[in-house]
Amino acid sequence: MSDGDSMNFCLSDLVPPLRWSDAARIGTLDRPGLPDAWWRTLPLHRVLAVADAEALAELLTVLALEHWPAAAVGDVLPALHVLDPDEADDPQVAIALDRAGSWHGLLALSGRELADQPFVKARPVLTALFSAVFARLAESSPESSPDRKPESPPDEPEPEPEPAGLPELIDAAFADLDDQTWMVAQNRVFTDDPSAPEQLAKLLAVPPEVLAGAEAALRGRIAHWLASPEAAPYNEHLARLTAALGVAVPKARLVAAADWHGRELRSLEVPAWRFVLATLPDHRLSGDWLVAGDIEDLRERTRGLITAAERPPTVSQALELVRSLGVRPDAAREWLDSVPQLRAQRVPRGSGLKDVSLTRRCFRQPDGRWWLRVDVSGEHLGGAEVMLPTGFAAYVGLAPGDTRTVQSAAGDIGLSWHTRPSLGSLRRILTEVAAEEGSHIFLTLSEEGLLRVRHLPAAGGDETRRALRLVGYTAPGGTPEQAARVIATRVGLTGPAGRPEILARLRERGDRDLLSLLG
Repeated sequence: MSDGDSMNFCLSDLVPPLRWSDAARIGTLDRPGLPDAWWRTLPLHRVLAVADAEALAELLTVLALEHWPAAAVGDVLPALHVLDPDEADDPQVAIALDRAGSWHGLLALSGRELADQPFVKARPVLTALFSAVFARLAESSPESSPDRKPESPPDEPEPEPEPAGLPELIDAAFADLDDQTWMVAQNRVFTDDPSAPEQLAKLLAVPPEVLAGAEAALRGRIAHWLASPEAAPYNEHLARLTAALGVAVPKARLVAAADWHGRELRSLEVPAWRFVLATLPDHRLSGDWLVAGDIEDLRERTRGLITAAERPPTVSQALELVRSLGVRPDAAREWLDSVPQLRAQRVPRGSGLKDVSLTRRCFRQPDGRWWLRVDVSGEHLGGAEVMLPTGFAAYVGLAPGDTRTVQSAAGDIGLSWHTRPSLGSLRRILTEVAAEEGSHIFLTLSEEGLLRVRHLPAAGGDETRRALRLVGYTAPGGTPEQAARVIATRVGLTGPAGRPEILARLRERGDRDLLSLLG
């Protein structure tokens, strides 16, 4: 069996937006030498034999920028989350990484947000990132596709087969399942939504206890195989995987953790990652998270660490606390964002400071951070300090009496809270981005405590477009209903929120400019 069989998945398996996009509206997918709907039907190793990694990356870059500009880079190609950043060694990526502050921060940016970053060229950045993933995958593809003629003479023998891989090892162990056991495997053991035993028994016209016995026998067979010498290579894989996952990781990381995880096992007709999930010793799936132990217990321990801190932790400090629980660094931010009733920067009790979600001009952006909007004035352009709301100051870990320096792309900038919180002059940054009076600057601190700055020119047009610009949203068009959903999310409302709830939140926060546009 060739190495290429380890990539028995197509491009749409790697790129989720392709699954729900209308191909008729995406006119860039047709490629010479590839059949219709190749992105859904042709194994990737076959595609890479016709279009090289860079060509495939350029195609995906066009799709990301022109058709999915609001999708996070890491959502366009989730395999980037398990890529070693060193493999994307490109000057443009280095600039973007410096702006984003971290690898996770870079992958959290949408194509549009990436293009808005000063000095960042979104197209070469995306192409370099996507190329790194496809180049890694190309290394495991066969040197020639099955459709090509061998370069050696016909009477010369084709190479000795590789030793059986892990999928073949599993298939060899479970190739002889009878139909009833196979149905149990499909509907009870290797699925997110197990069928009720009574329902499955009725479908197969057997008593429920017969199926219960078949399920117990199958689980016993799996355990017996895992304990056998034949399963040693697979157990080594499980051990490495368990260490790499940490105590909590998004399900997508398990799927992308090995090339063969996305391949279907012939014996069971399920994706290999489902077999892996069922045989992990400690981890269990809870929603979209794979957790060692009880997910609610881990969430409670996370909340306890954050709220017990003597002073409001910065994002980077909160991430360190989470890592102490065993969450891997590349999943720590996502885990923080997934814990209900938790804000990484809590407000100290009795301080009289406002929650950042109730602070005027503070908006939660798609990267999960709260950003402060500063409306650029002539004083700012001349070098004046930037006054900060107390809720935002507390969010970034500043307390009354504090003075510290933060790094930015334009050098060190002072951050202090004496009479009131303030940030030092942004004149150099404003000059670099060609800011004008009336335009907007959005500010936050990265996970590592770096000052991130995003500039948006003032918006013209109707009230809806201007309101969206004030919360940092730049996508063209949109109905008032869509705008309401965006604004509700950006001011921290959860679940369905109608117009009255949004207006009430804006009044509570004091966002009079937004109220005047929406009222």
